[in-house]
Order: sequence, then C-alpha cells, then structure tokens
Amino acid sequence: MAQKPSRINRKVLSRAEREARLQRILWLAAGGVVLLALLIIAGGWVYEQAIWPEQPVAAVDGQPISTREFQKRFRFAQAALRQQAALLQREISALDPDDLTQSAMAAIYRQQLTQINLQLENPVVLGQAVLQQMIDEWLMQKEAERREIRVPPEAVDREIERRFGFFRETPTPSASPTPEATPSVGTVLTGTPPATPFPTPAPMSEDSFRALYAAQLKQWGELGITEADYRAIVRADLLEQQLREAFAREVPTREEQVNVLLITAETLELAGELRRRIESEGFDPVFEEVEAGKVVSATALDAGWTPVGGLESLYGTELEKIVFAAPVLSATSVITSPLGFHIAFVAGREDRELAPVYLQARQQQAFEDWLQRQRTDPARVRYFDWQNRIPRQSAMGTGSRR
Repeated sequence: MAQKPSRINRKVLSRAEREARLQRILWLAAGGVVLLALLIIAGGWVYEQAIWPEQPVAAVDGQPISTREFQKRFRFAQAALRQQAALLQREISALDPDDLTQSAMAAIYRQQLTQINLQLENPVVLGQAVLQQMIDEWLMQKEAERREIRVPPEAVDREIERRFGFFRETPTPSASPTPEATPSVGTVLTGTPPATPFPTPAPMSEDSFRALYAAQLKQWGELGITEADYRAIVRADLLEQQLREAFAREVPTREEQVNVLLITAETLELAGELRRRIESEGFDPVFEEVEAGKVVSATALDAGWTPVGGLESLYGTELEKIVFAAPVLSATSVITSPLGFHIAFVAGREDRELAPVYLQARQQQAFEDWLQRQRTDPARVRYFDWQNRIPRQSAMGTGSRR
C-alpha cells in the first residue's frame, strides 16, 4: 500500500511555490519598470526628434512655419552676421590708422561692427527679424502668384553668381573704394554673402566661383541649409524686387503740391517781429533780407514744390496742415515746431509731376504699407511660442535645440 505524503513535505512544497511565485512577480515588476523606462526614453526621443521640431512658431494662411525651419534660418542669419563681422574686422586691421582717409573708413567699419555685434548679442531681436522675414516671404509669394509674377531658375543662377562676385559680363568698375553700408537683418536673411568693402581688382573666373560656392554650401550644410534652401531664399529676394517694382508702377506720378518759402526764427519774439514786418513790407523783402544773412538768429529756405508729407517729416503735422490750407500768395501766422518758429509763404499750388525723391518715397511706401497690412491681418498671420524656440548660443555658433 502506497504511503501518503507527509504534512512536512506539503509545507515545504507550499513554501517553494510561494517563493517561486514571488520571484516571478519581482521579475515581472522589474521588467515592467525597465519597459516603462524604455517607453519614456523612446517617447522623449520621438518628441525631441519628430514632434517638437515640427511644432509651429507661426502660421500664415493656415500654413505652419515649423520650429525646425525657424531654427535653421536663425542659425543661417547668425552665421551670416558673424561672417560679416569677421570681414569688417579684417578690413579694419588692414587700414592704416595714420592715413586720414583710411582712418575715417575704419571708424565707419567699427560703427558697422558694433551694430552687427548688438544684433548677435540679442537673439530675441534677431529671432523676431528672422521669423518676420519668413512670414514676409510667404505673403510675398502669394501676392506674386496672384499677380502672375515668376522668377525663372536662370534668374536665380545669375543672382547667386552676382552675390559671390562672378559676372558673366564684366561689370563697370567702381570709381572709388566706397565702404558699403551695414547690411540690415533683412538683407542678411536673404543669404547675400558679405561683400568686400573694396572692389575686387581682378574678375572672378567661373571655376573660382564654383569652388567658392561649393565651399560655402558645405559650410551652410553644417547649419542644415541645403542648396535648395539657399536657392529658395534667393528666389524670395528676387520676387520681392519684382513686387516692389509692380507696386511702384501703380503709384500716381502726379499730385497736388504747394510751392513754399519758409522763414525760421530761433525765438518766438523774433518770429513775431518778422511777421509784423511782413504785414507792412510784404514777404519777399523780409525773406531776401533773412536769406542774405542780415537777420541774426533766422534762416530762409526755398522748399520748392512739395507734396503732402514733404514738410511733415521735418516740421511736423501742424505746419504742413496750415501750409496746405493757406491761400496762394499768403503768409501764415507763426507756427511752432521742434526746429523753431516758422512763417511760411505759399507761392503756388497746382497738380504737377512729383520730383524723383518724392516719387521714389511714394513707391517704396506703397509696398511697405501693403506688407504691413498683411503682417497685421489676424486672419492671415498667427504667432505661437517662438521666443522659447530660439537656439541657444554656442561657442561654435551652431546652437542647440533650445
């Protein structure tokens, strides 16, 4: 007859089962913790590499501008400013401080260098300019499409060559080595390499251009900028030029203008005295006397034919409003402005062709006004948290994610 298992054996077996069960639970728990950690790491990697870079910093007509594209353009603008600063520094070092002309040029370059360094030291201001440029490019692209304005690839090719100093037709040499003005942030964002402040004495060969262009593309590639990206930037710049020309053609060339003579006195008392003399003697004799320098602390100016806005920029809105409302061949009362105390004489009023300086200002303003309206249209442009997506500065100038 078989012997039944003892009570002790059953207890030992039960304890072994409990220990085995506990061990399985511990292994499962440990595995769960490891799996959770891996999921967290994987999720962070996916967010870091795929989700976060694609989050928008702004949207134009519902189309997002991603963090990735914004950071790429920011680093590109930053690198262009650094390149321009390095070039200016080299030119300053090459100038002779004992030569008056070169010393004056060095002073101009130092001022430009200071302006560039201020931009580099304020990434928020630079970031805002970069983002605004990207938004403007989209707005201009849509307007160009509406107007059927196109830029062929050949035009982009020629513009890139020009920016790198290669001309298929030899350009007329500059008469003198005039220093170039400091490029604005907008100019830098178009991707124009810093131009040498002095004209290059020898023309560049096509092989030299291609070598220089390839080297620059390699350098930009480290910032994430491809050749296609750069060509798109250049194309946007050419589109802007054509748009400006299109808006300029729509500006009227004729406008009502007044022919103005102006006497300015340093004190209210002197202006009052001159005004009393004008009442008794007429405007012309007093104007001629002031113009000849016979009246201390007073000046005379023949402003010529002036449209609306021509006087306002210097003397303020009030003076211009009074002048345009005054009858022809009459003198105004004394008008106060930040420049002194004025008496204006309206010698004529008629509709006539704008002088080139006024016409060019009108043409430029027409485009700027249109662009500003598009920028501030909440139905077209939306901004998101772009400030916190500016790349941090780094010693190499490439920046990190944040």
